[in-house]
This record gives sequence, structure tokens and C-alpha cells, in this order.
Amino acid sequence: MNNATHTSVQAQVAPPSAARRRRPGRHSVTTRVVSALCVVALLQVQWAGLLRGDGLIAEAQAAGFISNSMVVLVVPANTKEATKAAALERLLSFQSRRLEQVRSYNLSPIPGQEEETQAEKLVEEALRALLLRTPKRATERLAAAKKLLDKQPAAGGPRLWARLFKALGLVALSRNQLVPARDMLLRSLTLFPRQAEEEYVAYGARSLELFKAVLKVRESAPTGDLQIGDKAAGAEVWLDGVARGAAPLKLEEVPAGDHRLMLRRSGFDAVRQFVKVLPGQTVTVDAALAPASFQRDLLSGRKVLAANFNQPSVIEDRIRELRNELGTDQILVVRASFPKDQTQLKGYFLGSDGAFKKVKVALVRDQTYMDKAAEFMAATSGAKLTADASKRPLDQRKSVVVASKERASTASSYIDPNAPLFEEAKTDEDPLTGKWYFWAGVGGGVVAIGLVAWLLASGTEDVSAGATGKVKINLHKASGN
Repeated sequence: MNNATHTSVQAQVAPPSAARRRRPGRHSVTTRVVSALCVVALLQVQWAGLLRGDGLIAEAQAAGFISNSMVVLVVPANTKEATKAAALERLLSFQSRRLEQVRSYNLSPIPGQEEETQAEKLVEEALRALLLRTPKRATERLAAAKKLLDKQPAAGGPRLWARLFKALGLVALSRNQLVPARDMLLRSLTLFPRQAEEEYVAYGARSLELFKAVLKVRESAPTGDLQIGDKAAGAEVWLDGVARGAAPLKLEEVPAGDHRLMLRRSGFDAVRQFVKVLPGQTVTVDAALAPASFQRDLLSGRKVLAANFNQPSVIEDRIRELRNELGTDQILVVRASFPKDQTQLKGYFLGSDGAFKKVKVALVRDQTYMDKAAEFMAATSGAKLTADASKRPLDQRKSVVVASKERASTASSYIDPNAPLFEEAKTDEDPLTGKWYFWAGVGGGVVAIGLVAWLLASGTEDVSAGATGKVKINLHKASGN
């Protein structure tokens, strides 16, 4: 037999406490304020990074910059056209350097490219330090650059060395060492004669006076001859960044002094060194070029391309194979003909995305020939065409136009290094608190925090208090044997 006991319990229901009057699921005011402060702080940091250009976004953009290498091959129509084809190949390869995000694949590699890149940055920092009248800092940068270049003698073209010698001369001038300053500036002008007075204005009146004096000395300097021997037969001869012909070659009436000589030939490692031309004498250079690591693949690839040039279905596979063997991203293969006043090109292009297409163009041999060749390269690769780097001044910066030649001869040509013109040169010295956007960000953050706090405070709502009363609860307790 089962017995059930019915018990009635009455409980008083109290109104909700003040601590529990908010809507269900809402966080406390403290939690929300702290969260809001964190969000505002993160937004300020991100905003400052966007304005300064050196934040995480800038790093991501730099990491996303893709540079594709590109090789250019010109297949001669016959053995008689081999010399012209080689010259055209050099021209197109040179123009491919003007393509944005495209690196010209060097068929005649030059050792020391890594050291050269580092030295260029150090020399630029030294020249900027000289603009800011801090020769001690410039001396440190130049010593580091010289150490890199001495480590790899082939590193550095005439432009880099001319900039280095210019900076060394300006440092010597700042210490009143006039003879070393003159010698360094003379070496700079020998390597890069196209320097102008405007490039010395920003460094002070004394720098400009020294430049004018050295320029007169160089104009009356003696000359000598330079003979390139048979061991480099077939190699291009470049003296101070200017192509002078193919070896063997004799260059006459070369200004006496140190010159930067480069010998290069497709499939061979380039030779780049200093050569000293002596007054009234003939200096002979008889350097041999060593085969490049890819020479065998390049020679066999050229033969296969020449044999199958008129068979698109076959040559596509051969071009893809050669691209893989050389390790380049893009490859342009053309055959040229040279009718009167024209260079006609037709061939094939394999892009970095794997797309393969035919190309064709006729270039008129007039004063626009170089630019038309560059435009053809840009249209073929789909890259943006940039300015011709070979025409840049030695010291390319805004400061070369801040004063006229009339002012340049007076002491008033001194330029305040704190002027806005040079802000990019002293960004590493100015604290962040000295920037307008820092305080703008702080002010904006304070306003945002106040607004968030006001919204949070005004957004808290009470729930209507519940009615009081009694609740009857029946408890059923079952028991049995």
C-alpha cells in the first residue's frame, strides 16, 4: 500500500535586487568600458601605422611585392645576322630593366649583387647625413659601405662608386682636408662626368666651389689609351657605364685616372674591375671570362629554338623547358630582320602565369628607337614602364632644385636641414610625439573614449520590479514497502 503526503509550502517572493535589474545577457559597465578602451587603443595604433607607413600594413604590402625575372633571347635568322642579333638582345635586355616589378635575368652574371645592394643603401644614408650636416654619421656609413665593396671587388657599378667618392670628398671638405676632398671629387667626376652644379647646392657654398674647381681641373686633364686584349674576344666592353664596343678593342684619349671597366658576354660571368689610365700611355687589360653555371643549358636551348622557331606547337614546349632550366619566371624569344630603317621582330612570350602568346612589332630606327623598344617590352609583359634609370643624375633628390645657380655662388645657398624638404632624411631622429598625427590621434582617442562611456552609461535600463506575493508549492512524497 502506498501513502502520499501532500505538503503545502508558502514562500515570500522578494523584488529583484539592484544588482540584477539589467536586461538578461548584458555585461557589467566595467567590462564594457574596458572592452571599449581596448578597441579604441587598437584603432589608434592601427591608424598611426597607416599614417606613418611603417606599420603592419606597410610590412604586408612590402612582403606582397612580387618581382618576376625575365630573360630575353634573340635568335639570328642566319649566321650573318648573329652580330646584329647579339646587339639587339643586349638592347632589349637593357630596356627590360625599365619594367616595373620585373628583374632582368642577367645572362652575364656579376658577382657581389648582395654586397652592392647593401652598399647602395649605406651610401644614400651617408649623403643624407651630409645634407643634415652630420659628417660623423656619414663617416660611419661610408666605412661600412667601403668594407662591403672591398670584400667583393666586382660589386658596385660606376654610379655607386661615384656616389661613394663624392660623399668621401664632402666629408673631407667638412674637416678642411682640401687635397683629399679634391682627389675624391675628381675620382667621382671621372666615373660619372654628367654631374651638375645643382647637385652640390644643398651641401653648402664650399661644396659648390670645390665642385667648380675640380671640374676645371678635369677639363684640362691629360689622357691615355686603354687596350682590351684577345682573351675577352667577343665580350662587350663597358667603360664607366657606357658601352664602347666588343673586344678586342682599343680606346683612345681616355681621361687619366681610375675607371670602372666591365666585360660581359652571354653565357659567361662578367668581369668588373677598376683600371687606371696613365697619361700618355697605353694600358692593356687581358682578362678572360669564365663560363657561367648555366652556359651549357643556354647554348643547347638556343640551338633548339633556332631549329624549331617556325613550329609554334614544338617551340612552346622548348621555351618552357628552357625557362625551367634557367630558373627564370618569364622568357621572350624573338627573331629579327633588319630591312631599311626598321627592325622587325616576331616571336613568342611565356609569362610568369604560364600564358604563352605570339608577339610581333616593327621598330623604326630613329631617335625614338630606344623608347619604342621599351614600350614593346612593356606591352608584351603587361608591366608598367618606368623612367630610364640611365638618364638619372648622380645625386637624385629634390634638393637639386631648391636654389638657383645665382644663389648657389653665395653663402645664402645654405639650406636649413630642418626644412620640410628634408623630412624624409631625418625620420629616424624625430620622436613620434613630435608628429602632428600623434597628438591628433590622442585627441581623437579621448573624444572616442568619452563618447563610448557616455553611450554605455546612458544605455543602462532597469527592468520593472516584479510584484510581491505568495507561491504555493505542493511536494509529493511517495513511500512504499
